[in-house]
Amino acid sequence: MTMLRKIAGVLGGVFAAGLVIAGVETAGHGLATGEAVFALVVAGYGLGALAGTAVCAAVAGRGLSIAVPIVLGGLALINLFAFPHPLWFVPAAAVALVAEWWIGTRIAARIGTG
Repeated sequence: MTMLRKIAGVLGGVFAAGLVIAGVETAGHGLATGEAVFALVVAGYGLGALAGTAVCAAVAGRGLSIAVPIVLGGLALINLFAFPHPLWFVPAAAVALVAEWWIGTRIAARIGTG
C-alpha cells in the first residue's frame, strides 16, 4: 500500500468523523440544553469515530484506523481546555472514542475492507 493511500485514508477518516460530529452537535444544540448537550457531544464523538474508522479502514486498512480516534482524542483535549465541562464528560468521551473505533474495525473486518 502506498504512503499516499495511507495518508488519504487517515485524512479522509478524520474529515468524515468531523462531518458526523458537526452534524450531531448541530442537531443536538437545537434539541437539548444544559448538560444534555454534553451527552450529545459524546454521542457525536462516538458516531464520528465509527464513521472515520470505517472510511480509514476502507481506504488505508484496518491497522491504520487507530489514527482516527487518536486525532479525535487530541482535538477533544483542545476542546476540553477551551471551556469547562462536566466531570463525567472526559471518561465518557474516551470510552465512546475507543468503543466506536473497536466496533468500526470489527465491521470493517466483516465486510472485508482493509
